[in-house]
Amino acid sequence: MPDTFTYTARTRDGVIRRGAIKADSPERVVAILAEQDLLPSEIKAERQNRGAGLFGFLKAKRTENLIIFTRNLATLYRAGIPILRSLAIIRIGPENGRFNEVIDSIRDSVESGKSLADAMAHYPGFFPGIYTASIAAGEASGSLDLILDSLGVMLEKDLQLSRQIKSSIRYPIIVSAAIAMAFIVLITFVIPRFVGFYGGMGAELPAPTRLMIWLNQMVTQYWIIVGAVVVSAAFILKKIYGTADGRLYFDMLFLKTPIFGDLLIKGNVARFSYMFQILIMSGTPVVRSLELLAEVIRNSCLSTEIKLLTDSFREGREIKNLISRFRFFPEMALQMIQIGLESGSLESMLNEVAEHYNKEVDYKSRHLTALLEPILTVCLAGFVLVVALAIFLPMWNLIQVFRN
Repeated sequence: MPDTFTYTARTRDGVIRRGAIKADSPERVVAILAEQDLLPSEIKAERQNRGAGLFGFLKAKRTENLIIFTRNLATLYRAGIPILRSLAIIRIGPENGRFNEVIDSIRDSVESGKSLADAMAHYPGFFPGIYTASIAAGEASGSLDLILDSLGVMLEKDLQLSRQIKSSIRYPIIVSAAIAMAFIVLITFVIPRFVGFYGGMGAELPAPTRLMIWLNQMVTQYWIIVGAVVVSAAFILKKIYGTADGRLYFDMLFLKTPIFGDLLIKGNVARFSYMFQILIMSGTPVVRSLELLAEVIRNSCLSTEIKLLTDSFREGREIKNLISRFRFFPEMALQMIQIGLESGSLESMLNEVAEHYNKEVDYKSRHLTALLEPILTVCLAGFVLVVALAIFLPMWNLIQVFRN
């Protein structure tokens, strides 16, 4: 898959141009710029943002900026203000901010004769492929204002969905972090003080206390080795996750995780349905819409199943004959899409699917704390039990020493 490269270049007149190009190598970028009579001064590979999160397609702040931009552009366009003038009026955040630089570059490209969608396509980090494809379809059909309104609604729902999920997992993360911090303090500061005292008395230390002492020695005396092992393991896992098979394996584990896996699947299906609806409404062909969605979905297992769905549409096969091959995509969603195709109401059916799974995510995220409380309670109880045994069992042994 081609990488995205950002560039800074100059025209023959010395005007600075910035943008982004998808290419296989920096050399190919230079060749493309040369065809446009541009002399590059800087070319950098843009970091892919696929790992920014498991649930959203864009970072929250960037999504907020895109929502504001989309809403403003829709309002100005509906008011009859030309695109060039609208792009000159819209300002997002700090005047010298990166988003405003992108808007100015888009305006320059549109002024030079490019379409709005083509100009936006140079900045995939700010305008996803689905967004630019919808804009292109809106420009071609003359319904750009309607497409912009729909994109604004879709982005707002996407942001709300991501925030709901993040809010629901905040509590278990905080509790887990608190337990981990307490454990580190215990083995680093508390247990060593007991060791010296009990050792001087000649009392035999019980197994839980010896375990704590061993952990303390590993942390304090062999911290370099422990750190090296942790860093090496993280590096190896990152390399494995960077491969197609490794990513597929870990993404499968994510989807099979109790509670969270189901939340992941339903959240992505809701988002998939919203975006599919926008693309269909904008006039983008079904197969092309699914190709774009397969590229956007972060989880490679779900992306693979969307590609399977794409192949079935391309070859004219019915979804109901392939349902057994879908491991994670909900059967109900597939059947509703099939019904929408057969009845000619795919757009409205996708809206129903999106609303249904959005409500499912909302319900589960609101009740996630109640679902996780038993697990957290057991973990906390186990931690307290180990601590209590490690501290109080030596006291009992010391009493026995005094009696003898």
